Amino acid sequence: MNHARDLGWMIDASHNIKDPLEDLLQSVEAIKLAYAQALLIDTDALESARQSNDVAKAQEILQSAFRTDVRPLLAESRLRAGAALNPQQLFRELEVRAKLIAERGTGTIATGL
Repeated sequence: MNHARDLGWMIDASHNIKDPLEDLLQSVEAIKLAYAQALLIDTDALESARQSNDVAKAQEILQSAFRTDVRPLLAESRLRAGAALNPQQLFRELEVRAKLIAERGTGTIATGL
């Protein structure tokens, strides 16, 4: 499976307080973190724990993967892709929200911009 093409992605969020684009950037980062952590799961060991009904071992295997700090890995992947190392910071530095408001006005219903 090509994970970049063969999966359908959808982010459903309610932007009541935060800027919707900043919220989206944070959501994408959270998804990438969780996905990278999920790839760290020792699936053979997890299957072995499942087969032997060792719930405590299975929990240890999952927690080991999901407690791993993969932020440096994601930063390196952004660096190699030529992307912003800190997308939210760049969003703010480029004043994207202010530019969208100037372009669209404040009466836009769909996004509040």
